[in-house]
Amino acid sequence: MGMKFLEENLLHYLRRPEFAELRTAFHTRTFAKGSLIYSPDEKDNLVFIVSSGRVRVYLAYGDKEFTLGILGTGDIYSSHTETFVQALDDVELQVIDVKAFRRRMVGDPEVTKAMVRVLGNILKASFAIIDGLVFKDANCRLIALLVTEARRHGISEPDGVRVDIDLPVEQVARLLGATRQTVSTLLNELVRAGLIRKVARGQYLIPDVEALDASADGLSCR
Repeated sequence: MGMKFLEENLLHYLRRPEFAELRTAFHTRTFAKGSLIYSPDEKDNLVFIVSSGRVRVYLAYGDKEFTLGILGTGDIYSSHTETFVQALDDVELQVIDVKAFRRRMVGDPEVTKAMVRVLGNILKASFAIIDGLVFKDANCRLIALLVTEARRHGISEPDGVRVDIDLPVEQVARLLGATRQTVSTLLNELVRAGLIRKVARGQYLIPDVEALDASADGLSCR
Protein backbone atom coordinates (compact mmCIF):
# COMPACT_ATOMS: atom_id res chain seq x y z
CA MET A 1 0.00 0.00 0.00
CA GLY A 2 1.03 3.61 -0.13
CA MET A 3 2.44 3.71 3.38
CA LYS A 4 5.73 2.37 2.11
CA PHE A 5 8.45 4.60 3.53
CA LEU A 6 11.16 4.56 0.85
CA GLU A 7 10.89 5.61 -2.77
CA GLU A 8 13.99 3.59 -3.64
CA ASN A 9 14.39 -0.12 -2.93
CA LEU A 10 17.37 -0.46 -0.59
CA LEU A 11 17.91 -4.04 -1.77
CA HIS A 12 18.69 -2.75 -5.26
CA TYR A 13 21.27 -0.39 -3.79
CA LEU A 14 22.95 -3.17 -1.81
CA ARG A 15 23.29 -5.32 -4.94
CA ARG A 16 26.09 -3.07 -6.16
CA PRO A 17 29.47 -4.84 -6.51
CA GLU A 18 31.06 -2.87 -3.68
CA PHE A 19 28.59 -4.43 -1.22
CA ALA A 20 29.30 -8.06 -2.15
CA GLU A 21 30.99 -8.74 1.19
CA LEU A 22 28.19 -7.06 3.14
CA ARG A 23 25.54 -9.16 1.39
CA THR A 24 27.17 -12.36 2.66
CA ALA A 25 26.74 -11.10 6.24
CA PHE A 26 22.95 -11.06 5.88
CA HIS A 27 20.92 -14.19 6.47
CA THR A 28 17.35 -14.93 5.43
CA ARG A 29 14.44 -15.41 7.82
CA THR A 30 10.91 -16.27 6.77
CA PHE A 31 7.69 -15.74 8.70
CA ALA A 32 4.14 -16.90 8.06
CA LYS A 33 1.32 -14.42 7.56
CA GLY A 34 0.00 -13.15 10.89
CA SER A 35 2.99 -14.23 12.96
CA LEU A 36 4.79 -11.95 15.40
CA ILE A 37 8.29 -11.27 14.09
CA TYR A 38 9.76 -9.10 16.85
CA SER A 39 8.55 -7.69 20.16
CA PRO A 40 9.89 -5.04 22.57
CA ASP A 41 11.63 -7.70 24.68
CA GLU A 42 13.69 -8.94 21.72
CA LYS A 43 17.12 -9.96 23.00
CA ASP A 44 18.96 -9.84 19.69
CA ASN A 45 19.82 -6.40 18.34
CA LEU A 46 19.24 -6.79 14.61
CA VAL A 47 18.76 -4.73 11.49
CA PHE A 48 16.48 -6.18 8.83
CA ILE A 49 15.47 -5.35 5.28
CA VAL A 50 12.16 -6.59 3.91
CA SER A 51 12.85 -8.67 0.79
CA SER A 52 9.25 -9.78 0.20
CA GLY A 53 5.84 -9.27 1.79
CA ARG A 54 4.75 -6.56 4.21
CA VAL A 55 5.22 -6.12 7.93
CA ARG A 56 3.31 -3.98 10.39
CA VAL A 57 5.10 -1.90 13.02
CA TYR A 58 2.85 -1.13 15.98
CA LEU A 59 2.61 -0.20 19.64
CA ALA A 60 0.44 -2.15 22.08
CA TYR A 61 -0.98 -0.97 25.37
CA GLY A 62 -3.29 -3.39 27.13
CA ASP A 63 -5.84 -4.53 24.58
CA LYS A 64 -5.23 -1.59 22.22
CA GLU A 65 -2.90 -1.61 19.24
CA PHE A 66 -1.67 1.46 17.34
CA THR A 67 -0.10 0.89 13.94
CA LEU A 68 2.85 3.17 13.19
CA GLY A 69 3.41 2.03 9.64
CA ILE A 70 3.58 -0.73 7.07
CA LEU A 71 7.03 -1.72 5.78
CA GLY A 72 7.35 -3.15 2.28
CA THR A 73 10.05 -4.53 0.02
CA GLY A 74 13.31 -2.65 0.44
CA ASP A 75 12.37 -0.95 3.72
CA ILE A 76 14.83 -1.17 6.62
CA TYR A 77 14.14 -1.32 10.35
CA SER A 78 15.56 -2.63 13.62
CA SER A 79 14.34 -5.31 16.02
CA HIS A 80 15.63 -3.44 19.06
CA THR A 81 12.85 -0.90 19.60
CA GLU A 82 9.79 -0.56 21.81
CA THR A 83 7.54 -1.63 18.94
CA PHE A 84 6.06 -4.91 17.77
CA VAL A 85 6.65 -6.15 14.21
CA GLN A 86 4.07 -8.49 12.65
CA ALA A 87 3.90 -10.25 9.28
CA LEU A 88 0.92 -9.04 7.22
CA ASP A 89 1.80 -11.51 4.45
CA ASP A 90 4.18 -14.42 4.19
CA VAL A 91 7.38 -12.46 4.75
CA GLU A 92 11.04 -12.86 3.93
CA LEU A 93 13.60 -10.69 5.72
CA GLN A 94 17.30 -10.16 5.21
CA VAL A 95 18.74 -9.90 8.71
CA ILE A 96 22.11 -8.78 10.07
CA ASP A 97 23.48 -8.06 13.55
CA VAL A 98 23.54 -4.33 14.30
CA LYS A 99 27.25 -4.34 15.15
CA ALA A 100 28.16 -6.06 11.89
CA PHE A 101 25.91 -3.70 9.97
CA ARG A 102 27.42 -0.66 11.66
CA ARG A 103 30.97 -1.77 10.91
CA ARG A 104 30.26 -2.15 7.22
CA MET A 105 27.78 0.65 6.58
CA VAL A 106 28.68 3.49 8.94
CA GLY A 107 28.98 6.73 7.01
CA ASP A 108 27.33 5.43 3.84
CA PRO A 109 25.02 8.30 2.81
CA GLU A 110 22.38 6.25 0.99
CA VAL A 111 21.82 3.74 3.78
CA THR A 112 21.95 6.48 6.42
CA LYS A 113 19.35 8.44 4.46
CA ALA A 114 17.15 5.34 4.17
CA MET A 115 17.27 4.63 7.90
CA VAL A 116 16.64 8.27 8.86
CA ARG A 117 13.65 8.40 6.51
CA VAL A 118 12.05 5.27 7.94
CA LEU A 119 12.65 6.28 11.56
CA GLY A 120 11.48 9.81 10.81
CA ASN A 121 8.25 8.48 9.33
CA ILE A 122 7.76 6.20 12.34
CA LEU A 123 8.18 9.21 14.64
CA LYS A 124 5.84 11.29 12.49
CA ALA A 125 3.25 8.49 12.58
CA SER A 126 3.57 8.33 16.37
CA PHE A 127 2.82 12.04 16.72
CA ALA A 128 -0.05 11.73 14.23
CA ILE A 129 -1.58 8.91 16.29
CA ILE A 130 -1.26 10.93 19.49
CA ASP A 131 -2.74 14.00 17.79
CA GLY A 132 -5.57 12.00 16.28
CA LEU A 133 -6.49 10.17 19.47
CA VAL A 134 -6.46 13.35 21.52
CA PHE A 135 -7.93 15.91 19.14
CA LYS A 136 -9.74 14.08 16.33
CA ASP A 137 -12.43 11.45 16.02
CA ALA A 138 -12.18 8.31 13.88
CA ASN A 139 -13.99 9.92 10.94
CA CYS A 140 -11.38 12.68 10.78
CA ARG A 141 -8.56 10.15 10.91
CA LEU A 142 -10.15 8.07 8.13
CA ILE A 143 -10.61 11.07 5.85
CA ALA A 144 -7.03 12.16 6.54
CA LEU A 145 -5.75 8.67 5.66
CA LEU A 146 -7.66 8.55 2.36
CA VAL A 147 -6.68 12.08 1.35
CA THR A 148 -3.01 11.51 2.21
CA GLU A 149 -2.87 8.24 0.28
CA ALA A 150 -4.62 9.83 -2.70
CA ARG A 151 -2.19 12.75 -2.85
CA ARG A 152 0.95 10.71 -2.30
CA HIS A 153 0.26 7.44 -4.09
CA GLY A 154 -3.13 7.74 -5.79
CA ILE A 155 -3.61 6.51 -9.35
CA SER A 156 -5.33 9.03 -11.62
CA GLU A 157 -8.30 7.68 -13.57
CA PRO A 158 -10.85 9.42 -15.83
CA ASP A 159 -13.43 9.68 -13.04
CA GLY A 160 -11.20 10.31 -10.06
CA VAL A 161 -8.21 9.05 -8.09
CA ARG A 162 -7.92 5.40 -7.11
CA VAL A 163 -6.46 4.56 -3.71
CA ASP A 164 -5.17 1.05 -3.04
CA ILE A 165 -5.27 0.53 0.72
CA ASP A 166 -4.71 -3.21 0.23
CA LEU A 167 -5.50 -4.00 3.85
CA PRO A 168 -8.56 -5.63 5.43
CA VAL A 169 -10.88 -3.33 7.36
CA GLU A 170 -9.57 -4.79 10.63
CA GLN A 171 -6.04 -3.57 9.82
CA VAL A 172 -7.32 -0.16 8.71
CA ALA A 173 -9.11 0.06 12.05
CA ARG A 174 -5.82 -0.57 13.84
CA LEU A 175 -4.18 2.14 11.79
CA LEU A 176 -6.86 4.55 12.97
CA GLY A 177 -7.12 3.39 16.57
CA ALA A 178 -10.78 2.46 16.02
CA THR A 179 -12.92 -0.67 15.92
CA ARG A 180 -13.60 -2.64 12.75
CA GLN A 181 -17.33 -1.89 13.01
CA THR A 182 -16.68 1.85 13.35
CA VAL A 183 -14.44 1.94 10.26
CA SER A 184 -16.93 -0.11 8.20
CA THR A 185 -19.72 2.28 9.19
CA LEU A 186 -17.64 5.37 8.38
CA LEU A 187 -16.59 3.99 4.98
CA ASN A 188 -20.23 3.26 4.14
CA GLU A 189 -21.19 6.80 5.14
CA LEU A 190 -18.53 8.24 2.82
CA VAL A 191 -19.85 6.03 0.02
CA ARG A 192 -23.44 7.19 0.63
CA ALA A 193 -22.26 10.81 0.62
CA GLY A 194 -20.68 10.24 -2.81
CA LEU A 195 -17.23 11.15 -1.52
CA ILE A 196 -15.73 7.73 -2.28
CA ARG A 197 -16.68 4.65 -4.30
CA LYS A 198 -15.59 1.12 -3.47
CA VAL A 199 -13.90 -0.44 -6.49
CA ALA A 200 -12.76 -3.73 -5.01
CA ARG A 201 -11.52 -5.13 -1.70
CA GLY A 202 -9.16 -2.51 -0.33
CA GLN A 203 -9.56 -0.21 -3.36
CA TYR A 204 -11.50 3.04 -3.39
CA LEU A 205 -12.11 5.69 -6.03
CA ILE A 206 -12.22 9.28 -4.84
CA PRO A 207 -14.09 11.39 -7.44
CA ASP A 208 -12.86 14.69 -5.94
CA VAL A 209 -9.98 14.58 -3.46
CA GLU A 210 -10.42 18.26 -2.55
CA ALA A 211 -14.11 17.72 -1.79
CA LEU A 212 -13.26 14.77 0.47
CA ASP A 213 -10.62 16.88 2.23
CA ALA A 214 -13.07 19.76 2.62
CA SER A 215 -15.67 17.47 4.16
CA ALA A 216 -13.46 17.29 7.23
CA ASP A 217 -14.09 20.98 7.92
CA GLY A 218 -17.64 20.29 9.06
CA LEU A 219 -16.37 17.66 11.52
CA SER A 220 -14.09 20.03 13.46
CA CYS A 221 -11.11 18.02 12.30
CA ARG A 222 -8.80 20.99 12.00
